[in-house]
Amino acid sequence: MLVFGTGTSAHDIAQDLHGNGAQVTMVQRSPTLIVNVEPSAQLYDGVYYGRGPTLDDRDLINTSFPVPVMKRAHRLLTDKAREYDAPLLSALERVGFRLDFGEDGTGWPLKYRTRGGGYYFNVGCSDLVAAGAIGLAQYQDIEESTPAGPRMKDGRVLEAGLVVLATGYKGQDHLVGTLFGGEVAARVGKVWGFDEAQELRNMWMRTPQPGLWFTGGSFAQCRMYSEIPGDAGQGDGAGPGPGIAEARARALFW
Repeated sequence: MLVFGTGTSAHDIAQDLHGNGAQVTMVQRSPTLIVNVEPSAQLYDGVYYGRGPTLDDRDLINTSFPVPVMKRAHRLLTDKAREYDAPLLSALERVGFRLDFGEDGTGWPLKYRTRGGGYYFNVGCSDLVAAGAIGLAQYQDIEESTPAGPRMKDGRVLEAGLVVLATGYKGQDHLVGTLFGGEVAARVGKVWGFDEAQELRNMWMRTPQPGLWFTGGSFAQCRMYSEIPGDAGQGDGAGPGPGIAEARARALFW
């Protein structure tokens, strides 16, 4: 069985198939960030661990960092994560897995904020790949598709009774077009990912389409930012409304 992709969905599907007795090969299309779920993936949320301030205060601390400062902190944390995960990462590279560590080495959180994918929190599948229990092939090494499966450039055929395309999800801007049509989607523009002001596009702020708001992301983000559309929704809906930056600045003085 072949699973195209090496993000979270692909790893989960491959691990489940393997656990049910299938012979599985993952086909990697592009480098992927791999991080052990414990402790490495949790390093970036250290403000929430241990005794200390209230949850509201911790949320305020978490949202108060300017993006350039956050990127610098994430580079340091990613270096530490790579140190923790060195045995696994080395083993993956030995079987040909291509690794990525995020924009300028900033790790998974900025991948999440820019594209919502491109990483995997290892809960066992990476160990299976590193040990050879789950096979690995590179998409760039495929010469052509045949009825039996992909023919590789070295002549091998990866026979496959099942092919799974775990190649990612479309974003909320695609959903806008599906639900409300192309005109509204064009008016709203991109959703998610950083804009010129280094804020997440159209998230928790008035959009160019009156009455249309977006929330999403993690439970923590929804908790921290849900008050913005809630407060603004009590007004007349005119104007650009508050954004994350304005709300963050306001909160610092409350």
